[in-house]
Amino acid sequence: MKNKKWLISAVAGIVVALGIGTAFVSSYNSSEVKGNGELEELHPLEMKKFMKEDGTGFVMYSFNKNNRSVYMNEVKNALEKNDVDGKELNSYDPQFDGTKSQSDYGVTQKTDTLAAYKNGKLKQQIKLDEYDPSQLETELSHFIESSKEMYFEE
Repeated sequence: MKNKKWLISAVAGIVVALGIGTAFVSSYNSSEVKGNGELEELHPLEMKKFMKEDGTGFVMYSFNKNNRSVYMNEVKNALEKNDVDGKELNSYDPQFDGTKSQSDYGVTQKTDTLAAYKNGKLKQQIKLDEYDPSQLETELSHFIESSKEMYFEE
């Protein structure tokens, strides 16, 4: 009878160890940033709050009113392709104080860029207006993919 209890305990211990090991390995390879391609437009004070409280992920800073819809579409496509979400700060938001800069709202990237932030710190950015529209989605996907590998996968 003692041998049977010992065997059951040993098997249960192995199952628990395998479960913990599997959970560790799968969390080790998972990314901090995930999603389904949403690009959430945040008002300036919402962006400031996000950057202060979390500040990890992809942020688009829109400045050129004429190209914003094109840039947003390309960024959304690239985010969706890479299974991540992003945030957007629009300098033409009615709540954006024109006497202030984007850094007053927690964003330190240049205008018309998509940037990767980790814990509120700018890691890298890509200028949206440096690429032909036919190449932009491919360049954005590469940027997001490389950012995920370098900054968001532990």
